[in-house]
Amino acid sequence: MSDRLLKFLFHQAPVRGEVVRLSRSWQQMTARHAYPEPVLRLLGETTAAATLLSATIKFAGNLILQIHGDGPVQLLVVECQPDLAFRATAKLRGDARIDAGAGWRQLVNAGGQGRCAITLDPGKSPAAQQRYQGIVPLQGSSVAEALEAYLRQSEQIESRLWLAADQRAASGMLLQRIAHPFQRQCGPGRGRLRRTTTLSDTVFNG
Repeated sequence: MSDRLLKFLFHQAPVRGEVVRLSRSWQQMTARHAYPEPVLRLLGETTAAATLLSATIKFAGNLILQIHGDGPVQLLVVECQPDLAFRATAKLRGDARIDAGAGWRQLVNAGGQGRCAITLDPGKSPAAQQRYQGIVPLQGSSVAEALEAYLRQSEQIESRLWLAADQRAASGMLLQRIAHPFQRQCGPGRGRLRRTTTLSDTVFNG
């Protein structure tokens, strides 16, 4: 199956969304590495998230997502290009022991010192853009929650992410509230985002 990215808007709510499924490129990447299953899953979720976020930037540049961990996983890095091409890698500590059931906190943020960094690199884009990087401490109990916190703190964008990955595919969905210049911070857009995410929970997790 080929890689797919779909963008959409809700007509009755100030909410935009994207859905991605990386199959062929993800399988090609995983065939070259022998990551433990928990690490593979986290890297896949990070890759799906980076692909979704790269589709939101308004110029033809690259997005680089880095998760710096203080646990067995020292670093997760994904670089996405405008055509859905990506490079992804995970760096483990030399003495790392990966338990089969290990999760986000145990692998990445065991001591609460992890960081998330997103870099926007315009490269050779004709747009007059400068390289930008935002860095925030890791929060939450998953890749999705950490990036939702990043978007709230660094970009002031209310967002919701759903992510999943295995050896066959890396998939995700992103919803974001569209800001309106005359809309108050606690206006109807936020409530509509909550209602939309409740429906999306059923679709993605059902």
